[in-house]
This record gives sequence, C-alpha cells and structure tokens, in this order.
Amino acid sequence: MNKPLIQVSNVSVAFKVKDRIVNAVKNASFNVYQGDIFGIIGSSGAGKSTLVRTLNRLASPTQGQIYVNGTNIASLKGKDLQQFRFDVGMIFQNFNLASSKTVYDNIAFVLKAAGKRGLAVEQRVKELLKLVSLTDKANAYPAELSGGQKQRVGIARALANDAKILLCDEATSALDPQTTTSILDLLKQLNREFKLTIVLITHEIDVIKKICNRVAVMSQGEIVELNNTFDLFASPQQAFTQSFLNIDENTALPSKVKKNAKGKLVRLRYINENATEPVLFQSAKQTNVSFNILHGFIEYFNDQALGNLVVELIGANDDISSLIHLLKSYHVIVEEVK
Repeated sequence: MNKPLIQVSNVSVAFKVKDRIVNAVKNASFNVYQGDIFGIIGSSGAGKSTLVRTLNRLASPTQGQIYVNGTNIASLKGKDLQQFRFDVGMIFQNFNLASSKTVYDNIAFVLKAAGKRGLAVEQRVKELLKLVSLTDKANAYPAELSGGQKQRVGIARALANDAKILLCDEATSALDPQTTTSILDLLKQLNREFKLTIVLITHEIDVIKKICNRVAVMSQGEIVELNNTFDLFASPQQAFTQSFLNIDENTALPSKVKKNAKGKLVRLRYINENATEPVLFQSAKQTNVSFNILHGFIEYFNDQALGNLVVELIGANDDISSLIHLLKSYHVIVEEVK
C-alpha cells in the first residue's frame, strides 16, 4: 500500500473550560492516502471539528503526532508553517467570507498573502472562478450570493494557492439538499481531476454515502470504528455505529405488521452481485419456504450494491433453518427481527 499522505497517531486534545478539563479528542489514530475522500462522522460534540483542526495546526494536540507528507507538522514554524497552510485549504459551514469584499477580492486576498501580485493574481482568480462556475459573480458581494455560491467561493479561496489537501468542516450543513448535491459533485470533480485529497467531517449520513471512500466514526472524542464506506454500511461492527447509521431503523416495521406476522421475521443484507440476483427466490424455492417482502431497498456506493430486505418466512422450522443456512452460504447477512 502507498505511504499515507496524512498520518494521525494517538492524538488527544484537551482544553480547559472554566474549572474543568474537556477531553475533546481521545487517542485518535488514522491514515489518509493521496486521493482519498476521507469522512469523519459523528453526532454534535463528538470531537470532529477539533480533530480536523489539528490537521492544519488551527488546534494543537495535547499528545500524539501528526505527519503530513512525511513532515511532523508540530515542527513547522514561520514561512514553513505559512506554506503548509497554503497546501492545506479549509472550508467551513458558515463560509467565512469577508462581507466587505467582492468574490474576486475574497479569492485574490489569499493569493496576495502568498506573495502573488498583478497579472498572476488576475489570471489565477479567473481560473478559479471558472473552475467553480462563478465567472459571472466576480464583482458580486457575499450578501448577493446563495449559500451554494458562497461555498463555491470558499472552495475557490481554499484551493487558490494550489492546495493538495482540502479540509471540509460541516461544509454542507447549512445548505438545502439540492445545493448539497451540487457542492458534493464539485468536490468529487476536484478529487477526480486534480487528485485532491479531501478530509470531510459531517453529521449527515447521506453526505458520507455520496462522496467518501473511507470513513471514521467518532463518539465522545474517540474513533470507535474505521473502514471503507461500503463495508461500514454493509456490516458495522460497533453498537454505536449501528445505532448512529440507523441500520435497523431504515427497515423498521410498524408494530401492527410485526404483530400480524404469522411466520419468522428476518432482516437480510445483500452485498454486491447478490443484491441484484434472485438469491432469496431461488433459495426459498429450493427449501420449500414461502416468503413475504415487508420492507426493502438497494443502495449503490459507486459501483457496489448493498441491498436490505425485511421478509416474513413461512414454512416448517427445519425448512426455514435450511433456507437461512443457504442464504448465509451466499454471503447474505441474516438477522432475526424482534
């Protein structure tokens, strides 16, 4: 495997609030590889924002180490630290645009901070505005923009000095679903075309599903589970992850349906090709079991399919046991619904 672009090793962050110590991040470790779209998900107060801010030195670890492209970022000072922050761009939930500056000047500001002047600034701003589809908004002020347009300016500004890494702190939380999709599509485009590495924190499960290839789940300052996105949703290992991702709630049955069921209720989770093949039909026919589909859907993670069904199995107990055994041989995850 390639060497990680970002290495986070046993990082903890504690700070004092009034008379008590808050342990915001506890012993977090993970790697991010070049070209990843790495998600960090968890509920409010889980420590996500604090953790992501350690990646560009906006927050300092109480203990542990962070290496970016082989460099211990705690050792950076002066111009080296400034250059590092140009290389690691960041966008925010509230956009953080200067309200008194035009779109053009918001982007030009960070270029000038890096020492660029004149034609170099003008050409780069034009390139960035074209990249984020805001060429016609160069002279507009933030108050004249929609939320999605403001975030596009934020992305252009974050990438102005050729950032190799983009940190996204709840970047779509203030946006409506349609605008969220357009921003996520832009991030995927940047990742694909420029090999931009993205670290994205969110509490929105759909954002993780749509864009991330790997994900860490945080709870109370700790990373409780880490996996590629498909496997995390297909088979979450930790109780917190199962609860947070609503694995069971997505196929929850009304109590009246459960009460009226005459057979055995099971939840089936299909992976990849099994999600689009008639595995249940063929297996039920082979074992002489009837079934009734009560709930279900198929989700696609890029080219990987994940199917979820809740079914009522009707037949002799031995036949139902044989059916369940057969389904498991096809790598179908079978759970009893209680």
